[in-house]
Amino acid sequence: MRKEIIAPVLVLLMLLAAGAYMMLNNDGNGPNSPDDGDGNNQIDDEWDVYYVQSGDDLPACGSTTLGRLYYVADTAGFETCTSAGWAFVDLTGPAGADGADGTNGADGVNGTQGMVGSDGSDGSDGSDGSDGADGVNGTTGQDGMNGDDGASGLTALAITTPEPSGANCVNGGVKIEVGLDDDENGSLEASEIDYSTFVCDGTTGQDGTNGTDGTTGQDGTNGTDGTNGADGANGSASPNTMLTSISSPAASLGCTAGGRVMEQGLDNGDGGGTAQNGVLESGEVDYTTTYCSAYKVWQVDDINSGGGGSSPGYRMEILVGDTLYFGANDGSSGYELWAHDTSNSSTWQVAEMRGLAGSNPGQYMAILVGDTLYFDANDGSSGIELWAHDTSNSSTWQVADIRSGSGSSTPGYYMEILVGDTLYFSAYDGSSGQELWAHDTSNSSTWQVADINSGSSTSTPGQYMTILVGDTLYFSANDGSSGTELWAHDTSNSSTWQVADINSGAGTSSPGQYMA
Repeated sequence: MRKEIIAPVLVLLMLLAAGAYMMLNNDGNGPNSPDDGDGNNQIDDEWDVYYVQSGDDLPACGSTTLGRLYYVADTAGFETCTSAGWAFVDLTGPAGADGADGTNGADGVNGTQGMVGSDGSDGSDGSDGSDGADGVNGTTGQDGMNGDDGASGLTALAITTPEPSGANCVNGGVKIEVGLDDDENGSLEASEIDYSTFVCDGTTGQDGTNGTDGTTGQDGTNGTDGTNGADGANGSASPNTMLTSISSPAASLGCTAGGRVMEQGLDNGDGGGTAQNGVLESGEVDYTTTYCSAYKVWQVDDINSGGGGSSPGYRMEILVGDTLYFGANDGSSGYELWAHDTSNSSTWQVAEMRGLAGSNPGQYMAILVGDTLYFDANDGSSGIELWAHDTSNSSTWQVADIRSGSGSSTPGYYMEILVGDTLYFSAYDGSSGQELWAHDTSNSSTWQVADINSGSSTSTPGQYMTILVGDTLYFSANDGSSGTELWAHDTSNSSTWQVADINSGAGTSSPGQYMA
């Protein structure tokens, strides 16, 4: 702001400034009154009022500037030098009353025309016109491409179980249950059974009458004489020579598995024999020893006492040391795991996992690892899952509930094989179909090895073949796009791959279906 512009304003404020100065310095006309020799713009010599642009332009506050009044343009205020330093002087009076409103100004001229606006949105379509007359029919077009194949239908399953003698079959027989595999887990569960029937054993028929004897055939022609035999050995050199004769036992002894009769005596001519002829004659026999072996068959145990059968080994049988482990039905607890110790002829139920309905142990897999049996079983609440029995301490437990809840994972339905300490087998977890799984018996861990047919579909690993070569499993599997082909899994690095797409494309080569 220029000095000429603010001077009139400052003159009006002189009285107030002088009063402020006198209050701050007691006397405005002492020997230290400022002069114009410091380079500031003195506005009025009598009142010592100066102008500066900003606070940074204020001179040092000392004996030469004491009492000076400065107007600072940037802040539109006053500063004065006092004995305590620069001080702000507030010259603001009380606010005046608002002035009256001024008269309205004249209207301004019209502005130039604005730019043309953008097009508005399209209006709604009008109603359809009436149909035109039908045109002449065109020639028949070519047939369209065949549509995609429909989804595969559900698999029909059937299971057979021994039927003991009773109301359904007087002489026993086989129960057949049939149904669709609604949940596609490869196992026919109770809720999926649509039809049941029985194939019963018939009663033993009466023996037929003996047929009439045939007519006697004509005698054959005599054969030619044989050549003379070699001369016999020379007789014994002494009547004290011990001779031995070996022959078969008499049929009356019942040696059905074979036997022999060993006779011994001196070649001394006793009993009317000829001495030293090298032949043990009946009168010369001093000792006779008979060895006789006979087959003997007996019932080891009547597990299902009475007329019912226990069907031992129908689902599984395996030898551990001197003890046989097998499935059997005692008529009260269903088909469960039993054992027979061949060293002491004792027989007992190893574990009752499901009460009257039976757990059907070993229906799909049974394998021995060390002293422990691994097999599938159904406890009635968690479905068909992987179980184990330690033969060293007689403990039995569920290894893993792969398909949690009451559904069945049916371990081993398509394959099971032992590699080192690890079991590899097919199983269904309820979400990814029948796939390749594993259980490490050394640390009791269980996991899905590979989801070959990703998603809920089933790859049916090992359906046609399973074989171990070194550390690598080779097996059949279906990835859902190239059909059932040859696959492999390297157990040393957990890698899984398709070995060959023999029937290229979506077709199936079914490797190992007829040999493996």
